[in-house]
Amino acid sequence: MAVTRKTGEVTIKDIAASLGIAHSTVSRALNDHPHVNPETKARVRRAAQALGYAANSGARMMRSGASRLVGLIVPDVQNEFYNAAAKIMADYCAGEGYQLVLAVSEDDPEKELQQVQALREARVAGVLVAATASPRRDTIQMLKQLPTVQFLRRHPGIAGHSVRADDVLGIQKATAHLIGLGHRRIGYVGVTEELSTGRARADGYRNAFLEARLKPNAGLMRLGAPRPEFGREALIELLGLANPPTAIVVASPRLMLGVLEGVNRLQLSIPEDLSLVAYSDLDWYRVWQPAITAVALPVADMAATAALFLFRQIQQRSTEGAGSSTPFEPILNPRGSSAALPATLKPVKSARR
Repeated sequence: MAVTRKTGEVTIKDIAASLGIAHSTVSRALNDHPHVNPETKARVRRAAQALGYAANSGARMMRSGASRLVGLIVPDVQNEFYNAAAKIMADYCAGEGYQLVLAVSEDDPEKELQQVQALREARVAGVLVAATASPRRDTIQMLKQLPTVQFLRRHPGIAGHSVRADDVLGIQKATAHLIGLGHRRIGYVGVTEELSTGRARADGYRNAFLEARLKPNAGLMRLGAPRPEFGREALIELLGLANPPTAIVVASPRLMLGVLEGVNRLQLSIPEDLSLVAYSDLDWYRVWQPAITAVALPVADMAATAALFLFRQIQQRSTEGAGSSTPFEPILNPRGSSAALPATLKPVKSARR
């Protein structure tokens, strides 16, 4: 049966005819076959672009078993860190001829399972994932069958390589900064220790006291969901103590948003009433008054490295990561929200319950 193609639809045979080469050579060139020399690949791609050729992704999926899609699963699209990382990853994927597909788990294992199932049905070439605290068994099993790189968070059941910040060191730097300014009653508002990031950051807080030969105060730690509401209530609760903290380390951007809402509600003066240090340095921290002391995570390098490791797996047709990990060192940026402990610090009466 003869195949009639639509008017204006360009095929591989059209490109081959325009260049005077075999259509099999054109096909291999467009698929980046290693046995086609770079000059021929470049000629074919230029001709394809000039003729308006569009690849038949459905046929390619049938041949290779995978699409030109890469999945990214994050817990929260409102988190500025994940937003910035997604943009960098999308650009990297585009440079490799792939498209990034964003999925949101909302830190819900059931939603995470649904997202992984949907990505697998779409035959994604690989997955970048910031996993929930307790992924379902089926989620872990499906990810084992796909090239996978864990990003920021690390779950031991997921075998893929992980790219993360050195959260222990980052929070340790933040807390040590306040200890160096004379603070001893330092509060900590962080994410639950069920998450790898939560455990590591809480350990960093404790380590800073131990390094200074001081005893960490568990009564000044508040752990919960990475949501602004929790950050706001944690601040109000800490400042309602009989002996409130003089400084607070806030271990995530969403928590920091809530803490600052609490600062406004209580009409606090920063750093006179309370010193603050944030974890993850956002652009608007520099324009808040006073500018917020923050520990910066190298988001661009982390996102690009995660994409690099994923494409290595895709190209090698491998799903093995052997549990290896690439940590990045956070950098402390001191600003106006943290200051030396005054000789006499007045209690924050408006925070009393």
